[in-house]
Amino acid sequence: MIWEIDDETRPIEGVDAQGRPDPAYAAALGLVRAPYGRRAAAALVDAVVWLALQLPFLLGALPLLLKLTSGSISLYGFVNHPQFVLAVVMAGASVLLSLILLVVQLVLHGRRGLTIGKAVAGIRSVNVLTLERPGVGRVLLRDLVLSAVAILPLGLPLFLISPVLDPDRRGRAWHDKAGRLWLVDVRKGLNPYDEKRMRVARKMVRAEPIAERAPLPSLATSADPVGQAGYRPGGRLSAGVIGAAKPYDGGARPQVGLTDLPAAPVAPVVGEEGKPVLGGYRLRDAAEPAPPPAPADIPTAVPAAPAAPTAAQPAPPPPAPPAAPARPAPEPPVEVLIGAAAVTPAAPARQPARFLLRFDDGQHVLVSQAIVLGRRPEPSGIAAGAQAVAIADETRSLSKTHAVVRPVDGGLEIVDCHSTNGTAVLRGGVEHPLAPGGSATAAAGDVVRIGDRTAAVERV
Repeated sequence: MIWEIDDETRPIEGVDAQGRPDPAYAAALGLVRAPYGRRAAAALVDAVVWLALQLPFLLGALPLLLKLTSGSISLYGFVNHPQFVLAVVMAGASVLLSLILLVVQLVLHGRRGLTIGKAVAGIRSVNVLTLERPGVGRVLLRDLVLSAVAILPLGLPLFLISPVLDPDRRGRAWHDKAGRLWLVDVRKGLNPYDEKRMRVARKMVRAEPIAERAPLPSLATSADPVGQAGYRPGGRLSAGVIGAAKPYDGGARPQVGLTDLPAAPVAPVVGEEGKPVLGGYRLRDAAEPAPPPAPADIPTAVPAAPAAPTAAQPAPPPPAPPAAPARPAPEPPVEVLIGAAAVTPAAPARQPARFLLRFDDGQHVLVSQAIVLGRRPEPSGIAAGAQAVAIADETRSLSKTHAVVRPVDGGLEIVDCHSTNGTAVLRGGVEHPLAPGGSATAAAGDVVRIGDRTAAVERV
């Protein structure tokens, strides 16, 4: 079996064909070169911190060393001097603190691109090729080159001029080029150690620009028939989309639909007076006077019973069999006034609104009838037939029978039952307290306070 090992090396972005870093790529990401003034301030802060750690040596060991070097005391006198032990301790403290500072500065600079001075000045060091952390090894090489330049004759003046002579205009000195470092400004530009923002910036720079779309013809019909001769909006298709009309060639057009069935004309229905009738309604012109109202139904008199036949009179013929009941005459068509204002039918009866109380602990009470609220409410004597609803109250701010709630038009009527801590209605953030035994109406959106408990009025 052949095992394939994936190469985990990532391609470096922002380099040219020769593998050199492209300054334009860094500028597109938002990285800004650190100014010379703050670079000098960062170096000065690092130097001051290092000098502060040398104070034990300068104050406790240097005076005794100067006496030895000047010949004031011999080597035997130096070793047996009363301050010799203190001088050794002070010198050792300075050396130990300096080593700790060197290690901390080296690790921070290699992994986070900063020192104490760079953190104060707001600048960071990055690898000029990958724009990521430089690494401890490259930072150590940079510091060694800086130390070597400082001891060379005329090395310090040339070193100070080297950032200005950088051909890439990045402000990199000799020691920066040796360690492949670049100092950037994180106050005015992108912080390269902000991984999220750096990742977004790389994606935006890497994204290809969207190609511009070809201009589409306007859907507006031009007043000039020659102005838009190539496109003319047509009628809507079966899908409801406006399409382009094709030029008519003058030939026979296709027939769409049931073309085999003959089209039968629909004759209008005419009433007795020659007026058209539509669905049982006779259409009347607005100028035609309205007919008089029909007289009220008047009961007719009951016919008297026929008198008994006499001898001179012949006997009446036998009664004929009862005829079939005559069909009721059709009701005259209801007249609809043409050209007059339409009469709006009466709206159906609206169901009364229902409300509920949603308390602050999630409990909700539907108010469909009068209810009594409290810790242990008793509706007898206050609201006969009302429903008792107990409300949990750990602080015992509610009275035993606190308030009565009734559904009314437009909301709920709240009646205080002479409670100890009172009842109020909150509307628009303003509290309206109820007098003992008083009442108020709470609409949807208001809040009812009973004791320390609150309940919002909601419409169901």
